[in-house]
Amino acid sequence: MINVKPPRALVDPKGEWAGQKGGNGYHCTMKASPHERMVVDVEYAVADGERLLLDLYIPEGSGPHPVSLWVHGGAWLFGDRCSGATSFAAALAERGVAIASIDYRLGEAGAFPASIDDVRAAVRWLRAHGARHGLAIARIGAWGASAGGHLSLMAALDPRVGAPGDRIDAVVDFFGPTDLVARLARTELEREILPDPPDARYLRTTVKTLDRNWARAASPLYQHLDQAPPTLIVHGDRDQQIALDQSLRMHQALVAAGRDSQLIVLGGAGHEDVRFQQPWVLDATAAFLRHHLTG
Repeated sequence: MINVKPPRALVDPKGEWAGQKGGNGYHCTMKASPHERMVVDVEYAVADGERLLLDLYIPEGSGPHPVSLWVHGGAWLFGDRCSGATSFAAALAERGVAIASIDYRLGEAGAFPASIDDVRAAVRWLRAHGARHGLAIARIGAWGASAGGHLSLMAALDPRVGAPGDRIDAVVDFFGPTDLVARLARTELEREILPDPPDARYLRTTVKTLDRNWARAASPLYQHLDQAPPTLIVHGDRDQQIALDQSLRMHQALVAAGRDSQLIVLGGAGHEDVRFQQPWVLDATAAFLRHHLTG
């Protein structure tokens, strides 16, 4: 069933795993806005018995509106379609870009490549059903933060993509990891004393048993980039969780492949910093998506 409601604001409960589906997840409360309408709790796929839902943030007016996915972060372990929705999805709808904020499988159920398949399924749903909601479906974007940035890039670059319905026509990556091989590199001592990072769990492995080829297969940097869609990458130079080098190297590789890539480095910004919510950053994101998804 599709419910039409005004936009929702985010209430972030306290706790280490706040936002984890099935636990003390993010709870969205309603927040009216004159600039958009919402279509919420839309089932876009069922994967391994799990219903995957999305919410549409649609600009005012009849459209058709350019549309992009919003793919939340959370180390591939936690979060849901409400995560970042108020800060990012609603803000883009106010700037004329419709956003489909999606759930995807998390943890073991979403380990590589399952969560990428979920992003692609959401793209297919938009192409099949978006027009009835006033969306321009000929070109579809994907925008994500952190793990969501990684998934957006991978869904756009996935070598398994063959059907036109899977195609992603523009990507916005906010501080996503692009080279899991480098992120999982450890000295012998580090392998013994440091805990495995989320990247290892996403690959269903450990740093001690890492298959570098498997990690490369899950890394945007090592995909065939000669057909990559236009890409905007935004990263903070104070990010202590995902090194700026991950985005610098991705941008350089895209440019070397002759693709359209833009990089914005936010001075003083850490991981998931409020600086990413600055109006000029959101303006640049919306302008990039409008440019590449319309015309």
